[in-house]
Amino acid sequence: MSVAFTAVNYMENGQFGPTMWYHPHLRDIVVYLLGERMGYGLFTMRGMSLCTGIMTIPLVGLVLHRLTGSSRAAAIASLLLALEQVHITFSRQAIQETWTTFFFLAGVFMTLVYRDRDRPWELLAAGTAFGLGMACKFHAFFPLFVCLCFCLHGAWRQRSLPRACFVVSALVLVPLTVYLLTYLPWFGRGYGLGDWVSMQKALFAYTASHQGNPMDQTIDRAAWQWFLRPLGYANFVFAGGRPYLTVAFSNPITWLAVIPATAYQALAVIRARKDAEKKTGRALLLALFLASYAPLALTARPIWLLSALAVIPFAFMLVALTLAELAARPGWGKRLVAVYLVVATTGSLYLYPLAVGRGMFFPY
Repeated sequence: MSVAFTAVNYMENGQFGPTMWYHPHLRDIVVYLLGERMGYGLFTMRGMSLCTGIMTIPLVGLVLHRLTGSSRAAAIASLLLALEQVHITFSRQAIQETWTTFFFLAGVFMTLVYRDRDRPWELLAAGTAFGLGMACKFHAFFPLFVCLCFCLHGAWRQRSLPRACFVVSALVLVPLTVYLLTYLPWFGRGYGLGDWVSMQKALFAYTASHQGNPMDQTIDRAAWQWFLRPLGYANFVFAGGRPYLTVAFSNPITWLAVIPATAYQALAVIRARKDAEKKTGRALLLALFLASYAPLALTARPIWLLSALAVIPFAFMLVALTLAELAARPGWGKRLVAVYLVVATTGSLYLYPLAVGRGMFFPY
């Protein structure tokens, strides 16, 4: 219920806290609006996480299809995310991890639609989605930066200053405006833009050095390990007179394939000299993955597994694209990919009860 108290405190008093006061505040706005209309029950607390978690699954496939044109790769990417225990677990919680992922993927998708159709409102929609993503967590900034550079490069190739100005307006000013508007309750206390800039600097400094609680020291908290060994998240609550243990393991069949798939696609980009369109899609996907992952992997502060939700959509796209290309090879390709997907699905089903809070009732 601390999420409800935080939402009410922010919307009615313009104050941060008591929980997650250092994150942006779109969640507080949505929870308050839903809570005042429907009550502060489970749907209000978790409904947005569940809805965005579900909608992210087809959205991953749509983004990959726009990048590569491969329906097979798109279907595999959506399947891998649907099976992922970490994604399932955090889609069931009252935190904004799936919110962030959904919004920045929507921004990437609309950027790619704009690339293909060249209609201004599509890039404005992308900027709005990125702004909503950053109003959840700052992870949305990294794919936004990649899309901004991609669109500016297109404007530079066309030698079009008006287009470059429009890109900056759509992917800098629009997201910033959306982000700024979510602080209206705080501005209502009498603060100005100068105060807001100072506050943002202070929050960024805290976020960049946040060490978590003392109990977190025993939890895996180094992002560079995510794709090198299986990791897990655990949460224990006592409700209704019964204990509930949630244990979400990263599916090793998928996660351990990310680095080999990344290397394979990087080599494909180097070799795809003649097929410019194919090369561009792969290169953009690699840039989205590396830009989202590198800042987390290289930082000195702890990065917990929940932050992986901002990375695994692009990571799974790389795996899915590699699998789709292996399946297209004559002979053993389809059989090998089929076995891989069966193993990944079986492992996910085996771990599923643990990821949905039934860990205490399954002794394995």
